[in-house]
Amino acid sequence: MSTPCPGTEHDNDRMERGLRTLRRIEATERPGILDGFQDVAPGFGELVVGFAFGDICSRPGLELPTRQLVTVAALTALGNAAPQLEFHVRGARNVGCDRREIVETVLWLSGYAGLPATLKALGVVRSVFAAEAEATGAGVPSAERSERGLRTLRALDDDGGVCEQVLASVRALDPDLADDVVESAFGHLDPVTSRGGLDPLTRAIVSVAACTALGTLRPQLTAQVHATLDAGGTPQDAVETILQMAVYAGVPAAVNGLNAARDVFRTR
Repeated sequence: MSTPCPGTEHDNDRMERGLRTLRRIEATERPGILDGFQDVAPGFGELVVGFAFGDICSRPGLELPTRQLVTVAALTALGNAAPQLEFHVRGARNVGCDRREIVETVLWLSGYAGLPATLKALGVVRSVFAAEAEATGAGVPSAERSERGLRTLRALDDDGGVCEQVLASVRALDPDLADDVVESAFGHLDPVTSRGGLDPLTRAIVSVAACTALGTLRPQLTAQVHATLDAGGTPQDAVETILQMAVYAGVPAAVNGLNAARDVFRTR
């Protein structure tokens, strides 16, 4: 009778947790990462599933839709992983994030990541929304949808017009991109009855993610950890957001972020 290797039961548990989470994100029974690198790095997919999605993204403390917005924020800020950003924008939609939440996350981060990173991320978002519209069928004519989208964005933009200012900058560089984003993200909504895209807590959390991922914005990160707590969040909200950055920005970035958060918690 063979004896199980030490850690085997734990490894099986983390793989099962990871698969459950990743199946929700990817909306498929067998996630693509399991087979995508078998030719060059056998076992890499299992490593990703177990660590990224079993150990980190399955932790309690943040709901999966918020975790997906956190990931979109980090990948937007980093600006160097468009395929992964596309995957997680689709994942955000699969777990229940609406279009305006995703777009406002990207637009909001322009102050931290800069306009080039925002433009690149919006291009990815546009492609995901376009594929979604093609699959489901678009019911509102483009001109009407564009006008409705602008009315909705103005009604929802409670941050002093930041999102609309960024869209104006985007339009100056790529009018089609700005128009497509307004139409696809906001054009299907009613500006009177729709709720805002990001509440103050979520806005602070995605800012924590971006500042942690960039790794050079400690004062801004500290301010956004404070903002998370001021908006009714808990220390765990901030910690879970920062821990998730170990997957997307690296362990050193997460360690630096945790040190900044600890200083905030001590002062409060």
